[in-house]
Parts: sequence; C-alpha cells; structure tokens
Amino acid sequence: MTGTPTDAPVVPGGPPLLGHALELFHRPLDFLTSLQDHGEVVVFRLGTRPAYMVTDAEVLKELLITRHSTFEKGGGFFESGMELVGNGLASSNGTFHLRQRRMMQQAFHHGRMSGYAQAALGAADELSDTWREGQVIDLAREFSGLTMRILARTLFSDLDPEKAAEICRCMPLLVDGVARRAFLPVDFVHRLPLPVNRREAAAMRSLHRTVDGIIADYRASSLDQNDLLSALMLARDEHTGEGMGTQHIHDEIRTMMLAGTETSATTLHWAFALMSAHPDVEERVHAELAEVLGGDPVHHSDLPRLEYLGRVVQEILRMYPTGWLLTRRTTVGTSLGGYRIPAGADVFFSPYAIHHDPPFFPSPERFDPDRWLPERARHIPRHAYLPFGAGVRKCIGESLAYRETTLVLATLAGRWRLRSLTGLPPRTTLRPKEKRMRLERHTR
Repeated sequence: MTGTPTDAPVVPGGPPLLGHALELFHRPLDFLTSLQDHGEVVVFRLGTRPAYMVTDAEVLKELLITRHSTFEKGGGFFESGMELVGNGLASSNGTFHLRQRRMMQQAFHHGRMSGYAQAALGAADELSDTWREGQVIDLAREFSGLTMRILARTLFSDLDPEKAAEICRCMPLLVDGVARRAFLPVDFVHRLPLPVNRREAAAMRSLHRTVDGIIADYRASSLDQNDLLSALMLARDEHTGEGMGTQHIHDEIRTMMLAGTETSATTLHWAFALMSAHPDVEERVHAELAEVLGGDPVHHSDLPRLEYLGRVVQEILRMYPTGWLLTRRTTVGTSLGGYRIPAGADVFFSPYAIHHDPPFFPSPERFDPDRWLPERARHIPRHAYLPFGAGVRKCIGESLAYRETTLVLATLAGRWRLRSLTGLPPRTTLRPKEKRMRLERHTR
C-alpha cells in the first residue's frame, strides 16, 4: 500500500474480556492461517489489549529486514516465555544484542562444525544401539533425551556424567516453563507456591549452580576444548578486544539450552512420523543413504551429497516450523504495509501461516520435499521461508541445527524404520499427536 497510512482492519469475534486468546490457545494454526483472509496487517485482541498480526510475506520483509530497527524483540507474549533465559541473544536488544551476536558468531564458525557434528553422531549411535526390533518407543521422550545429550556434549565436550545428568534432568522442566509462561502471561500465577512452580524454581537454581561450576572449571583450565563454551570464552569484541563476562556466558548457555533442544527434538519426531505416512519418501531416503554411504556410517563430510534428505528436512521445517508464532514491539509510532502502528504495540507474525500461503507454496498441506529442487525453489522468495527467522534476528545456530538434524536422521533412518501404531496420517498440529511408534530394523 502507498499514500497516507490507514488503520488496520480489525478481526471480528472474540468475547469482550478474552478477545481472541481462546482461539489462539485452542486452535492456533487454524486461527493464524484464517487471519490472511482479513488483510496484510490486521488487529486482533489478546484479552483487552489490541495486537497486530502481519500476514503477508512482503510486509514481513519490511518488518524483519528493511525497517527492522523500528521493531525490537519483545511483547508480553514473548517476555513471559523468555524470562527464564536471561539477557541472552534471543531476548536482548539494541547495541548489546549486536555486540553479543558478533562475538557469538565466532562460536559457530565453519571450522568448528565438524567437532559439533561428531557429538551429534556419537549420541545418535548410542541411541540406536539401545533400540530393539519390534520395540514400541515414545518418540517425544527418546528425541528430547537425544537432543539434550547432543547439546550437553556440544556445549561441554568433556562434561562430568553427574553434571550432564543434572542438566538433562532440569531442562525439560524449564522448557515446559517457557511454554506455560508464554500461553499464560500472568506473572503472579507463576509466583504462587504451586508444585509446578516450586519444581521449576528448584530446577533453575540447580541449573545455575551447575552451569556456574562448569564455567569456573573452564576458566581455570584456559584450554580450547573445541566446544561451544570454549568458543564463547575465547570470543573477543572486534572493536574493544573485551570478552564476555561470566553472567553473559551464563545467559547465552541458557538460551542455547532452551532454543536448541525441544526444537530439534520436535523436527526429528515429525520426520519419522511423516516418513512412516509417506513410504515413497522413506524409500527415496533409504536409496540415497545406500548410494551415498555404501553401508558405511555417515560422516559430516557426507552432508553435501545427501541432497534428498536435505530437502526432506527443509520441507519438514516449512510444514511444521518450531517457531510458529513470533513477536516484535514497536519502539516508536510508525507504519507497516501502509497501516498505522502505535508506539509500544505488539506485532506478531507466524512462520507457519506464511509457510502455508498457497501463492508461494502450492498445495501447502502436501508433504513434497521436491518443492525444494533448485528449479522450483528459486521461485520462492527468501522472506517467505523463515523457519529460523530472518534479518539481524535470524537464529545464529541455523547451520548447526540443519547439520545436526540431517546427520541424526541419516544415522537412525539408515538402520531403522518407525511404524505407526494407528495407521492414521499425521495431523496439522504443533507437535505430532502420535508419540509412540514401533521399531522395524532396516536391512539394506
């Protein structure tokens, strides 16, 4: 839109005190995709507070890239969920965020990726060795445990088993706490002496003690152990030469723990649910693994040749992005897509809804890895596909997450098929509803 900014259209419906919160809670994906019918930028209500939703990919580019400085990370929905990660990269703003990002980028340098990949491959091998033919497994539990172990080894290469076990015990409680606070952004409720709040507080105290102890041990050794923590401690600001303080390192570790476990676990869960429901895709994955690996274990150097498996991962992240709803907050009164946005307004966008917009993704509900073939993918605008965000706030661990997911899939799918217990196709939900599947050994 051009010309004088106008008021954004208001989404009808919603009871007076609750607004559209119930619809967002009970049927979030249907609600988010339905907003595209009301305009490129629309107003909906969370309780009595108005909020803005960007539903158009071109306007989203304006929000995240061309005019990003007008919109900071924030919003009540976001802040309630992010309270547990401190002032890490995912929650900070302004010059501090840019400084931290420059320094943390050194931890994700290409030269360190091979070492991180070995941690993922080792953990996947160990999980595979515990599985048995005909066994029924809980995928949510198996993959959550797997990604916790990978992250612990990636962050801390030589971690004491007791400390590793304590981190793995605490993290699920804190991940659940982030989700609970985001959906129920009422501060006093989370401070009541309820059992769930006491468990969360105890887990946070324990995690603080454990991580602070690990940081102290690393500082005492002053050695580069080729892990993420070493990289963070060795990182220096390119302008001042200063390193990160202990609290900054602590907050970044908590951010990576929360951002890098549940997301990867959910993607792996969807991968096996979708391959079970699409035998043609599964067979192509197995054929590629046989051709590329020739029966040998997968290595980090094999990734460029696993082209079809890479497209499978891309398509899973299109259909089921783990960051399905994200927010910004306006720093000043402004306009977006030709609509007036007041200062301090919460501005939402949904990668899920954008990824299911038919003009960019024909037959969006169809699981079609080949839509990422180069000749087809070139017609998809970059800002219409954002499983890891876009612009200056794009997830710094994107490359690591892709590599980890693909390598784990190659390791496990090369040895096992997972079979549905119900025979029903996966449903469009935030997480796969079918948590239990039966193992069937894959023979080449």
